[in-house]
Amino acid sequence: MPKPESDSLYVASDYTEIHFKLNKADLDISYMDNGLSLLHLDRVIDSLGIENISAIEIISQSSPEGSLERNTWLTEHRSQVMKYYMDRVFPELESKIEFNKVIESWDNLERYVAQDPLLTDETKSKIFEIIDSTQYSVATKKALLKKSLGNDPNVGDVYAYLTKYYYPVIRNSGIYILHMVEPEPEFSKEPERPHVEEKAIQPSAITYEPEKPVEPIRKRPILAIKTNLVYDAFFTREMGWAPIYNVELEYYPSENGRWTWLAEYEFPWHVIDSKHQYLQILNLQFEGRRYFRKASHHSGHYLSAYIGANLFDICFDSKTGHGYQGEGFGGGLGYGYVLPLGKKPDTKWKLEFFVKAGGYMTYYDPYDAGSPYSGKYYYEWYDAANLFIRRNMVFRWLGPTGAGISISYDLISKKVKKQ
Repeated sequence: MPKPESDSLYVASDYTEIHFKLNKADLDISYMDNGLSLLHLDRVIDSLGIENISAIEIISQSSPEGSLERNTWLTEHRSQVMKYYMDRVFPELESKIEFNKVIESWDNLERYVAQDPLLTDETKSKIFEIIDSTQYSVATKKALLKKSLGNDPNVGDVYAYLTKYYYPVIRNSGIYILHMVEPEPEFSKEPERPHVEEKAIQPSAITYEPEKPVEPIRKRPILAIKTNLVYDAFFTREMGWAPIYNVELEYYPSENGRWTWLAEYEFPWHVIDSKHQYLQILNLQFEGRRYFRKASHHSGHYLSAYIGANLFDICFDSKTGHGYQGEGFGGGLGYGYVLPLGKKPDTKWKLEFFVKAGGYMTYYDPYDAGSPYSGKYYYEWYDAANLFIRRNMVFRWLGPTGAGISISYDLISKKVKKQ
């Protein structure tokens, strides 16, 4: 850490922690006390002033469980998330911040166990023997902690106790703030002052009573625009590339809510008269979505329900011009997964995989080109022309109704202000 710039000042420290969920590296303000910790950090820095802060050290770490490779990745990305947050919220402090990493913090586990008043001395000895052993590999230590600690009369299953109470607090980024404080002035002993009992003041005893958690300093997405890449790549033998043009809008009522609302419009209008090739569709769908995880920023697994209606004119028969015209409607359920494209917490780009199934019903008429073809098409009707009933055929379908890979972009966002 950098040293204070003046000998007339001395350094005091403030400390706070940001915690991470198991196997996660994203900054979740709703997890544990993260919202309060960020508010505390903001108030400390505002109170001290940028010029009085000597240095900030942020140590990101993982708990000693799972594979070393995964924990290395988690520690690195937790550090990156904290760097991104600090750069966005406190850009003036960039030159004063140092980022360090501790992969699988065994020292913290040992410290917590040593201070635990519930664990018996016998249990603590077993744990220390495993942690401090030089003959065991890291993987062996993890296996022994999981299988050989047994039960403690005060806490029951020891390993379950460690994973419930200690591992979650070890998965953190600890933020140390070193700031400079004016020393107490020296007074002469003559004349003697009256004796006044003074309370000792700790340099780091800057306390705050947080009112409520602070929201992250980021842009809150409101509306996303997306397109189905599978439809965009549609191809036929006669037409060649004939994209099913489509656009979808997803509205986010709240930043960390599970529900979103969507509207989709498909509008391909491809025509090659000379080859009897028609791909003309107008399709409108409305969808409601519920994401599995709360505060997921609308990513991960989701379920959906949809309804829609369309009209169409489709013909791919280059010989006889046999095609279909009609209107239909339907509805059903869907499942999908949304993958953010980028490591930043507020990335605007996402990739989505989905399937849909349900019911569809259409009223339609088949038609054919005249022979010889004169530029007109004729409905297939074998009764008197004055008795013709339009849309005289019905088709019903129950099964898969859609699938795709969509790419989306957060089109409209607004800045979330600090509380």
